[in-house]
Amino acid sequence: MARKSVPGSFIVHSGMEISHADSGVAALVNAESRDQLIGMDLTELVVSEHHAALLDQVARIQTDDAPALGLVVELEGFNGESQQVIIVSSQIQWEKDREVHSTIIPMGGETPLEESGSPEYLKGETPIGITIADPSRSQNPLIYANDGFCELTGYSREEILGESYQFLYGEATCEDRVVTLQSALENEEPVSVTIRNYRKDGAMFWNRVTVIPIRSETGAVISYLGYHRDVTAEKQFDQDLSLFKEQAEEAEKSILVTDPDGTIQYVNPAFERITGYSASEAIGRTPRILKSDQQDEDFYEDLWEEITNGEVWEATLTNQTKHGELIEVRQKIIPVTDSYGSITNFVAIEQDITEDILTTQTLDVLNRVLRHNLRNSLSVISGHAEMLYEDDMDSEAREASIKAIQRQAEAMQEIAEKTAYLREIWDPTDQQTWENLDLEALVERYQREYSNAVFAVETDIQSDILVRNAALFEQALSEAVENAVVHTNQTPPEVTITASQSSDGDQVHISITDNGPGIPDLEQHVIEAGEETTLSHGLGIGIWLMEWVTTTLGGELTITENDPRGSVVQFELPRPSVNSDDISPVASDHAGS
Repeated sequence: MARKSVPGSFIVHSGMEISHADSGVAALVNAESRDQLIGMDLTELVVSEHHAALLDQVARIQTDDAPALGLVVELEGFNGESQQVIIVSSQIQWEKDREVHSTIIPMGGETPLEESGSPEYLKGETPIGITIADPSRSQNPLIYANDGFCELTGYSREEILGESYQFLYGEATCEDRVVTLQSALENEEPVSVTIRNYRKDGAMFWNRVTVIPIRSETGAVISYLGYHRDVTAEKQFDQDLSLFKEQAEEAEKSILVTDPDGTIQYVNPAFERITGYSASEAIGRTPRILKSDQQDEDFYEDLWEEITNGEVWEATLTNQTKHGELIEVRQKIIPVTDSYGSITNFVAIEQDITEDILTTQTLDVLNRVLRHNLRNSLSVISGHAEMLYEDDMDSEAREASIKAIQRQAEAMQEIAEKTAYLREIWDPTDQQTWENLDLEALVERYQREYSNAVFAVETDIQSDILVRNAALFEQALSEAVENAVVHTNQTPPEVTITASQSSDGDQVHISITDNGPGIPDLEQHVIEAGEETTLSHGLGIGIWLMEWVTTTLGGELTITENDPRGSVVQFELPRPSVNSDDISPVASDHAGS
C-alpha cells in the first residue's frame, strides 16, 4: 500500500528501522532517492557518539514517557560529510501501527528552520510559528524566530530576538498556564498549553504553544524548540459548542452531534429519554443504531449524499429505539462548517411526532364515526320510535321495530366501549412495564365468549411472552379475534393465534389467522395509507384501535391474506433486552378479566 506524502524533512521508523522518508531527508544525507533510506537503521545516518542518546530518545517516545523529545546530533551523509541537526521525535499513527515520527531540522545557515517540517501532531491548516530559546541565559530569550512566528505575532524578527516569550502576555493571560509553562521549562520537560497571547496591535489570540527541550548527546538541554499555532477559531468553536450543549440540555427535542464521518460525539437528555440509549451507549457509535427497516438503503444514501454536500436535510421517517419501539420522527440534519468551508460536524434535531400522527388519525376517525355511524343509528332509532306511536301497528311490526331499536342501541354501545379504549391509549400509565402475555388463558377466555368457534394456539417462544402494558395490548388482540369470529361466513369460524420472535430476538410477533372473508380492501387501504378522506374511509374503528394500540406500544400492525382464504393480522411488538430493569417481577394476568 502506498504511503501518503507529508511535506517537511522527516522520517518514520519502527524502533530504529526506517519505514518511510521524505525527499527533504534524502537531500540532507545526499541519498540517491527516498527508497535508498527504507529499511536502514537510523543510527547509520548518525555519527556513533550520538547513538546512545538517540536510542534513549526513541525508547522514551515508544514507551510514552514524553509526548515529544528533541536531540542535537551529527548527521552523516552518504557523501561522508556531516552536519549538526535537531531530531524532534513523537509518536504517530502510520497506517495501522503506532510508529515514531522524527522531524530533522538542520542547524546550519541563516534561516535553519524555514524549510523544515514540524512534528506530525502539530500539523494543521494555519501556519506554524517556530522559535528557539536559549536556556543558558536569564529568562530563556529567543535566539531564532521563523517568518510564521513573525506573521502570527505581528512583530518583526528584530523586535523578537533577545526577548523573553513573556512579551506576548497581556491582561487576560491566564496565570495558571504561565506557571505550567514556566514549571515545565524549569524541570526541562516538554509542555503544551493553550494560552491567551497578544499581537503587536493589541489583538488577543489563543496560542497553542508546544515547547520541546533540545538536548546534546550528554543529556544537557542546549535550547528550547517552540511551536506556536493560532487556535482562536477552534477555541471559539469550542465555546460555541459548549453554549450549544448548554442550551441543548434543556431542549425537548432529541439532539445529537456527530463528527464528519458520522460518529456520535454528543447527545442531549431528550435523546436519551426518547431513544432509550444513554449518552455513554450512543457516543462513539453512529446514528444507524436508530435505523429501522421502514426506509431502504437508497433513502439513507440520498441523505448522506445531501448532507456531505453541505445541504440541510429534512424528512419524516421511522426510527427504532433501543427497546425496539418504532417511533415517527421529524428530523433535520444541519452540516456545520469551519472558516475554510470544510464540514466539521453534523447536528441532527429530531422531534417525536408519533403522538401527533395518532392525534390526527383519531380526530379524523372519530369525526367520521360520530358523523356517519352514530347519525345513522339515531335516525333508525328515531324512525322506529315514531312508528311505535301508530295505533294501527300490528304486534309483529311493533316487535320488529323494538328489535331494530335494540340493535342500534347495541351498536351505539359498542362504539362507546371502543372509543373508551382511547383514554387508555392516550394515558398508558403502565406502558413502561414489561408483562407476560398468557396466550393459553386468553384462548380459554375467547373460547368461552365464542363457543361456536374453534381456537388454536401455537408458539415457539420458550420463555414468557413479554409486552409493554399487556392489558392495553389485549384490547387490540381481542378486537382482532372478534373481527375473525363475528364477521366470518364460515361454519365453524377457525382462529389460530401464533406467537414467534424475530431472528435477532428484538421483536415478538403475535398473529391471528382466520378462515373468514378477509379484511375488506377499502379498510386495509385506509390503514396502510394512515389517513381517512371524504372519498375513502374505513367501515369502523375496530382496526384503527388495533393500529393505534400497536403504534402506542412502539410496534407495527400488518394485515395480509391467508391461504386459501381468510386474513392474517400480525402485531410486531418490541421485546425487552435481557437485562432490562423495567420487567415486572410478577407476570400480569389480564386474561381472566
